[in-house]
Amino acid sequence: MRMRATYCVTSFIFIALLFSRFSFAKDGDVRAVIEKVRSVSYDCPDASLLPELDATLAKETLTAQQRFALSSARTQFLICAGNYDDAQNTLFESIEQPNINKESYAFASAIYQIGFIYDSKEHPARCQFYEQAKSLSSPVKHSDIFTSASLAIITYCSDEDSVSERLGKMFNVLDRYSDNGSPGELAHIHNSIGLVYGSLGQHALAAEQYVKAHELGLQVYQGSNKVSILISAIVSLVSSGQTEEAYQRILELGQLNQEIGNSYTNFLYQYSLQIYYRKQQDYNKLAYHLPEFKEALSAVSNSFYQSLYNWHSREICLFKNDLSCVEEYLSNMKANDSLIPEKFRMNLDYLSFNLSMFIALNDLEGAKSALEAYTIRVNEKIKSSQSSAKILGAANLYNKIYDLEFEIERAERLRQNTLFIAILAFIIFVAGLAIFLRKKHLARKAIDPTTELLNAQTSINRINKLDAPDNDRAIAIAVFDLSNFRELNRKIGSTKSEYVLREIAKTLQHVVRGSDILGRFGPEQFILCLHNIEERSARTFLERVQTALDNTFEKDLSVGDIKVESNMSIFITSEKLTNLNDILDEMLMSFNISKG
Repeated sequence: MRMRATYCVTSFIFIALLFSRFSFAKDGDVRAVIEKVRSVSYDCPDASLLPELDATLAKETLTAQQRFALSSARTQFLICAGNYDDAQNTLFESIEQPNINKESYAFASAIYQIGFIYDSKEHPARCQFYEQAKSLSSPVKHSDIFTSASLAIITYCSDEDSVSERLGKMFNVLDRYSDNGSPGELAHIHNSIGLVYGSLGQHALAAEQYVKAHELGLQVYQGSNKVSILISAIVSLVSSGQTEEAYQRILELGQLNQEIGNSYTNFLYQYSLQIYYRKQQDYNKLAYHLPEFKEALSAVSNSFYQSLYNWHSREICLFKNDLSCVEEYLSNMKANDSLIPEKFRMNLDYLSFNLSMFIALNDLEGAKSALEAYTIRVNEKIKSSQSSAKILGAANLYNKIYDLEFEIERAERLRQNTLFIAILAFIIFVAGLAIFLRKKHLARKAIDPTTELLNAQTSINRINKLDAPDNDRAIAIAVFDLSNFRELNRKIGSTKSEYVLREIAKTLQHVVRGSDILGRFGPEQFILCLHNIEERSARTFLERVQTALDNTFEKDLSVGDIKVESNMSIFITSEKLTNLNDILDEMLMSFNISKG
């Protein structure tokens, strides 16, 4: 009897241990799935993992925290597929559940995702959630969320900071990650800088940052995230008039859509075509692609894009003079004013379309109100562009300083690493200040003080470092010589010669692209280098630059009736530059020959 009791107890202990090991193994399996499906805040998870996530989420043995972590990971799949509303509902239900760890990565991620969804809808509550996500993380704890939330706060939630201060913070973050940051992190930062430039209406600068971000992101991003930044680049390229480059990027988006092959990337491709053809006012092609855009809309749960479809479809009605269709649209908008997204009320293209509808319907009262709304927005844009112009010089300077810092950074960081090992906090501060001043000094030495452009030596150094262009592309160099500069000096006075040079420099800065190398080459000369451009496009672009240069003072009454006259020498090659000094000597000689 005693032996039987002992045997029963032993069996019970054995079964309990076996069950414990089995439970531990199952728990370990769940943790492994959570780690496997989780993605950093600035990337999309691998879509092929969703079935495994759903199968794990369906298990009844999950703890509350495990279920929450899996749900938080799943909403990132939804966001990357464009299902913002479904993701938002799930996230709010999840964070309100009891018995979840609010110090966990899953909770910080859920809070950040809510901020991101509100961001896509331009909802002011986004800042509250971004601030909370930042407070739940740090540079060492949930660091990807900390970086993403910090960048979002700088971009959208720093109204008390000037734009130049926000840009300074952005470039500081970029500087911090430039040496050891992953391509994904650097892409995230460049994308955020692009957002700041875009908010200023500086679409060419924004496009440059978006393109950098896209090309970095291609190295690491998964699924639809491979095209999420590219669509921003396309919109900025279209808005800045770079239609050829925009169309090439749309073709690239089409290829990526075929490779990735999901409904959300197809939607983004159709959306890019809508933006492109609407901006081109090619209503026949807009109408041709509109049914495909409508079909693709089913992949996303976002009312803004439905409103965009309604706008474009009614603009086609207006183009075809289908006034009953136009009248129906206006009646719906009047009946429910909330159907018009806030973005539309700020968009000059939409406001112009709104005015055209009232004029077509011969509704003079409505046309008067629409014209007033359009005029108010135009005036706001003028004021905004004037304000952003004030900081544009600072923005360009940040770009130049960052490029210069990158060239000396490796040697500088090596010196810092050996110097700072055993130094107290005060000495670290002093050393850091010295480094900062040295970098500023180096940047200042590279800039021509009169025009604030790169000086001749720095321009030549940067051109010499350019890689060989791609196939069917070229490097184009132009030197502009102010042939009547001395005559201008006599006419307006030698004391104003620096003013003339500064105004010409500003004109050139406004017409060149952010990736171009622009500098002062001589007392009366400027140099411009275009990299990786089609030869025909290069010649057309350079002629446009020369025309803008010659018309610098066309509307400036303060200097009287003066006209800039310039000569241009062009060199174009499809190979890497190896003898730049000889090339430049020959280009300068051509000016002497023409003058002779």
